[in-house]
Amino acid sequence: AEEQANVEIRKITGADQLVQIDLSDGEPLGLQVEDFQTRTCNNACLFCFIDQLPPGVRPTLKVKDDDYRLSFLHGNYITLTNLPERELDRIIEQALSPVYVSVHATDPELRTRILGRKKADDLDRKMRKLIAGGIRLHTQIVLMPEVNDGENLEKTVADLYSYYPGVNSVAIVPLGLSDHGPPRHIYKPVTASYCREIIRQAAPWQQTFRREIRRTFAYLADEFYIQGEMPLPDTSYYDDFAQIEDGIGMVRRFLNEFHAELVRWRKPRPGLCGTLTTAKLFYPYLRASAETFNQKFQSRLQVQLVENSFMGKNITVAGLLAGRDLVAALEGRALGDFVIIPNEAVSRVDGILVDNVPPDDLERHLGTPVFPSGATMHDFFRLLCERL
Repeated sequence: AEEQANVEIRKITGADQLVQIDLSDGEPLGLQVEDFQTRTCNNACLFCFIDQLPPGVRPTLKVKDDDYRLSFLHGNYITLTNLPERELDRIIEQALSPVYVSVHATDPELRTRILGRKKADDLDRKMRKLIAGGIRLHTQIVLMPEVNDGENLEKTVADLYSYYPGVNSVAIVPLGLSDHGPPRHIYKPVTASYCREIIRQAAPWQQTFRREIRRTFAYLADEFYIQGEMPLPDTSYYDDFAQIEDGIGMVRRFLNEFHAELVRWRKPRPGLCGTLTTAKLFYPYLRASAETFNQKFQSRLQVQLVENSFMGKNITVAGLLAGRDLVAALEGRALGDFVIIPNEAVSRVDGILVDNVPPDDLERHLGTPVFPSGATMHDFFRLLCERL
């Protein structure tokens, strides 16, 4: 018996063609789907973190993606500079919303310089086209002292607010510099006093936005508050936590979820004793949370601060901790029965740390079982209260 398959093909010209294929009983269609090819960045951004990576990083970190599909699927930021008109149309046609856009500055000349391009990329027209097509945008500003701050920052935030609700949010994150990037004298560092200055500058806009649209709209990354030694905002500041993957509200959400889970779980096994690890930015919050856990459950959890010598001491986020730095911080210490490492430090793609070290190697070096903390707070508590 024969079967017939009708396949509609859209050619690169945009024309549609219907093809009929006759198949024997059980014969496969014979179509091979091309492997997913990530579309890469064609910019030369002043601050590009991938250009600052040391030798020996895991290969997946070296990919300079600028792919609207990854933006829709995973919240990756794109610049819109490498999107031809047909792909803007495809985003609208397929309703790939929201899309995350790296803006950095709305002044065309400044944005062109930041992105390392020879000419402006018509950002305003592209954003307006996407918004008119029903696509919601989340935007990002990587803030560089004396480059796109001050009056430039005021203009960029005001311009992006003019697109609301098409532009739903703005994430403002500080410049990150490793020890392997451009010479330090090229960029002015982000200091504690600078962070406090940005918090003060942002407060009037945020108050205006909350009064007018009942949203903060322009959110500062957690680093500004922590490095500036200022209190974290309340939960209401973050609205729906739309920019959580960009470091906006991660600490506040951790604290909220930690205390919510703390009242739900029964006591772990008697004598629970182990070591939690994190980087400088999150260390005070994890240490305080571990003390709270110990007080409630009579456990003996300790928190070990891990300094990032692989990338540089200015890299203070837990997601970029290297295996070699974990070993250096933990080796020779009384670790208890287990070690828990940050889940975000382990790649979801290949299961290794930033320096190509798998967690199993840590176990062999330390002689102690090593566990990632889990993708959710529920996973973290389940690990502590049931699995260990």
